[in-house]
Amino acid sequence: MRLLITLLFMSLAAVVAATFALRNDGNVVILAAPWRIDLSLNFFLLLLGVALVLAFLLARLAVAMTAFPERVSAYRLRRAEVGSHRALREALQALLEGRFVRAERAARAAQAAPESAGLAALLGARAAHRLQEHERRDAWLASAEDDEKLDMARLATSAELWSEAHQSDRALGALERLRAGGARHIHAQRITLGAYVQQGDWDRVLRLARTLEKRGALNPTLAGRTKSLAYRSQLQELRHDPAGLEAAWNRIPTEDQRDTELALEAGALLNLAGRGRLAAQALEASLEREWDERLLDEYARAQVTPARERIERVEQWLRERPRDPALLRCLGLICVREQLWGKARQYLNESLQERTHPATLLALARLEETLGNEAEALRHYREAALGYANWVGEQRRGSGPSRAPLREGTL
Repeated sequence: MRLLITLLFMSLAAVVAATFALRNDGNVVILAAPWRIDLSLNFFLLLLGVALVLAFLLARLAVAMTAFPERVSAYRLRRAEVGSHRALREALQALLEGRFVRAERAARAAQAAPESAGLAALLGARAAHRLQEHERRDAWLASAEDDEKLDMARLATSAELWSEAHQSDRALGALERLRAGGARHIHAQRITLGAYVQQGDWDRVLRLARTLEKRGALNPTLAGRTKSLAYRSQLQELRHDPAGLEAAWNRIPTEDQRDTELALEAGALLNLAGRGRLAAQALEASLEREWDERLLDEYARAQVTPARERIERVEQWLRERPRDPALLRCLGLICVREQLWGKARQYLNESLQERTHPATLLALARLEETLGNEAEALRHYREAALGYANWVGEQRRGSGPSRAPLREGTL
């Protein structure tokens, strides 16, 4: 439609020009002594139009020639930008595919364009980190400092990579600068949590783990394990201070105290510190939440006076779980400690009938040795050693249980 209108106007202009030329009888005289040139007005106008067109074309050519170097430079810059963006996409794809050598090579090519150099450096840093090339990783991170727009991304990436490399001091330094810039996002807090764990700053680990768990930013299972690790480490640090150990255990929230691994660790430490009653209470609470025979073995070591309370408690569990070999062994060990030799032998033998276990055999061997039955004690010692050797073989083959059947201080 636009072309049709343009052709219509051009046709009208041509008709008007032709009509004007037919009715125009004027002349143009050019005097340049000793010459005289006579031209019709129509021819003069035609020459003038041609001259104007030629002058316009010459002016355009001059401008184009003047701007030619700039156009060549701009073309080369655009070509470099296109190549850089293509290399940047290749680097990102290779990084996600796990082809880190190729990702690093593409990231280096992507640095040809200044606007993508910083982002390419961060990709190169991640690729070098995966290749365990830490010096090259740090060189990539340093090259990203030139782009101020990527300061937050650079600091977050640096903290994450340094934390993974167990360089917690450097990671916390980057996170501190990140917080100083006003960034308090969840990802940075997760990295901070890992750095605190590496440094063993358990008070901060607990505070941050609770905060992240409350915000739903940390998986409940992972949060539980992290808190359990922090509590256990704090208890280990106080293992030579019975009063401090007891106070630290009482400060732990009741729900967290019922964690199996934490209760097992606390029970062992409290038993060694002479806080048998508190150890028994901790193990009982955990057993109510999750049944684990390792807790029963530690429960048998708790020194509680009078022992009748523990015996009655285990007998109650035994009514709920009849013929449970771990419960029978636990009851037998308690009877051994209270020198109830007949009941101890009965319960340990009943446990063996249900399941042959090195810990039960070892307990029987020590019982027979105490009673002076050297032959029986020697036989049980051999059977316990054989059972333990079989367990070690299963562990090496990866087919056995992950729990050690023997532990120092079984009786």
